[in-house]
Amino acid sequence: MDSTANPVRVELFVRSLCPEAATQQQNYVLDRLQALEDAGRIEDLSILIWGRRIEPRLAQRTAEGRHLLERLSMFEQWERDSAVSLDAFDWQHPVTNMVSDESVNVITLPSLALAEYVDDDLQHVAPCTRDGTVYRVVDRVNHLADTADIADEVGHERTVVQ
Repeated sequence: MDSTANPVRVELFVRSLCPEAATQQQNYVLDRLQALEDAGRIEDLSILIWGRRIEPRLAQRTAEGRHLLERLSMFEQWERDSAVSLDAFDWQHPVTNMVSDESVNVITLPSLALAEYVDDDLQHVAPCTRDGTVYRVVDRVNHLADTADIADEVGHERTVVQ
């Protein structure tokens, strides 16, 4: 990573088995983020695959499930602390098993989500809604690219002035 690198660490959550339109958007976002990481514009990129829904009791039984539940808990806390809405996440709703007639609470996950961290502090989750404006994952990726471009310009100006 070069000296102009942005200290942002990004986790991209990608739903497997999506319709083609969602898959195209996932590929676009992934390509942009990998290019930003390769250019040293973001410190680290992690890609995590998730499904359409997660059942918390079952997820607790695996390391991957516990990790995902931990992240989702952080997202919920960020939502409360930041006065935003994570409408794309359907936090807890009952689903009935057609065979056993048992009802369980599940969390429905968006097809694409992004979490930004600086010094291990969660700074932003997308998609989210703030003051009636929806911020999509693509919007945050563009923001990261624009922020990195501004940092490069400022660093360049400082070099020229000195």
